[in-house]
Amino acid sequence: MAEKIPGWIERLLLPRLNSLEGELKAFRGEVVGKFSEVAGEFKAVNGRIDSVERRIDSVEKQMSSLRNEMNARFDALESKVTLVEDVTSLKIEMKALAEKVAAITAR
Repeated sequence: MAEKIPGWIERLLLPRLNSLEGELKAFRGEVVGKFSEVAGEFKAVNGRIDSVERRIDSVEKQMSSLRNEMNARFDALESKVTLVEDVTSLKIEMKALAEKVAAITAR
């Protein structure tokens, strides 16, 4: 009787266990496929993030270049404003001197 029970259990359960083993292998294959698919999507997202980072770096470089150019232009404008102030001051002094010379020569 001891041999008949294991044989009976084997005949009853072995097909079901084999079926479950096949299902588990199929499930494992699907999971591996999904993981591969997700890994591919992560790689694509990482590539896009890298692209955005490169574009941000490029924009930062352009902004730095423009900032330097603007600073140079402001410096040039400051020197021109100083020059205009100096010329205006000289014109006022010339007018005052011209008036003095006119007053002296009119006597």
